[in-house]
Amino acid sequence: MKKMSYVSAVDAVLNGAPIEGEVAERLEALKASLEKRASRKPAGPTKAQRANAELAEAIFGAMVEGECYGTSDIAGLVPALEGASAQKISPLMKGLVASGRVVGEKVKGKAVYHLA
Repeated sequence: MKKMSYVSAVDAVLNGAPIEGEVAERLEALKASLEKRASRKPAGPTKAQRANAELAEAIFGAMVEGECYGTSDIAGLVPALEGASAQKISPLMKGLVASGRVVGEKVKGKAVYHLA
């Protein structure tokens, strides 16, 4: 005998079938599976997110009032970003711009950042 699938069990309930027997067993198993998956999610930021937050703070701390910085200039500000690509720096700067501490502009097609 073939085991009832989760889809079949949910479909049966949605179509008015009573929740008993094999349908109830499959729905209980589905609930347990979903609870297990939800309990595995990390509560806080990941290791990479924490590292990126630290890099963004280092960039912000190294910026000087009145100066404009391109992505290559920013890579030179923080030793940990030495030689980093624009693809690495841009998301860090977007976070700083979103926080309102840095202003980002396009000058001649290039992104330029300065303190707010």
